[in-house]
Amino acid sequence: MKDKIMDIHRSPFRIVLAITGGGTEAIGELLRHGSGSDTLLEAIVPYSKESLQDLIGKEPDMYASAETAKDMAMSAYRRALLLDSRTETPEPLDLIGIGVTCKLAKQGYEREGRQHEIYFASQSYYKTTVSGVTFKEKGSREEQESIASNFILDRIASLCEPEKCAKHSIRENDTGEKTLIIEKEVEADNETSELLLRTLESINFGKNVPRKVNLKISSNKPGIIMSGSFNPCHKNHIEMAMIASEKYGMPVDFEISLANVDKPPIDYISLKERVDSVRVCMQDMREGTAGNIYLSNSPLFVDKAVLFPGSVFLIGTDTLNRLFNINYYREGEDMQSLIDHFRKYNTRFLVFRRKDAEICSEIDIPNICEIVSCDCYADDGTSSSKIRNKRKCSFR
Repeated sequence: MKDKIMDIHRSPFRIVLAITGGGTEAIGELLRHGSGSDTLLEAIVPYSKESLQDLIGKEPDMYASAETAKDMAMSAYRRALLLDSRTETPEPLDLIGIGVTCKLAKQGYEREGRQHEIYFASQSYYKTTVSGVTFKEKGSREEQESIASNFILDRIASLCEPEKCAKHSIRENDTGEKTLIIEKEVEADNETSELLLRTLESINFGKNVPRKVNLKISSNKPGIIMSGSFNPCHKNHIEMAMIASEKYGMPVDFEISLANVDKPPIDYISLKERVDSVRVCMQDMREGTAGNIYLSNSPLFVDKAVLFPGSVFLIGTDTLNRLFNINYYREGEDMQSLIDHFRKYNTRFLVFRRKDAEICSEIDIPNICEIVSCDCYADDGTSSSKIRNKRKCSFR
């Protein structure tokens, strides 16, 4: 263990480590043998629900899950960038954010069937990783804490010294204690990595410069943009895109922002899943109606207008309600200045009615918006959130 930890400290990487639910012995081990400051920028233990929510900026669907670990890793990576920026020689490419969330054995009464799990995720300039372990047989809290700590340190070593570590793999041991249930890793190209870096820097320092990355599926210039999280893309997205393409006589491009107003930025694993879901859905579009896929760092339409001047954006009624609602304006912004901004960039909106969202009666809809009639498009209630919830139920 000491040799492994000293190898970690000799690597050029520096980390911010966030752990909740168990495995905190790993923090002590990283510091026990000296030279800990060579690696550890900060250790965070957001143990209460409130603390974890504050770290990741939202209430997670499940506290012990791969998604929550990835959100923690992203928040830790953002924190690492902030701390590194204050050093004499910042090295943003040598930073790693790590998030670990555990659900371990309890002392005393425990609900029957409660699963014991560990999820480890990392985020760096280059890649996102996530691993998950489930305990097949119950052990004591002390035993599981030790296993969790060793697992965390093994994973950190594999990130800091990959040439010295075989691909990490936990399989069922002789007593059937534990087994690896998930292991994913996605590397990003330089353009996407730089986009995430600039996204996090804009969050840290409040200076947002709109940027975009073209995945170059086709050679058309952007004219119709469907922006969304696409988590996942579904048939209603495609139906709206084909209606708009037929109306304006040009292909529809899809845009995903890595930044979000009220959620952590999108990691590379989640981004790949979303882009893949768009690609699959684009195959169902009529020839000539599907354009490019763009990545951006701009969750707000005022910035999207700068990135895609002269474009028509496809939005739902819920987005329309937020777009022209005074409660969502930025400081110093009002309805007229917002409309003037969109007109400056020749931006228009094609609005599709959503089954569960009515247009707010208090909004004076400007003429840069056109509402699609119910005769042209009838929403059936399909949504990305419903699809995700259905998948979760099927996994239980």
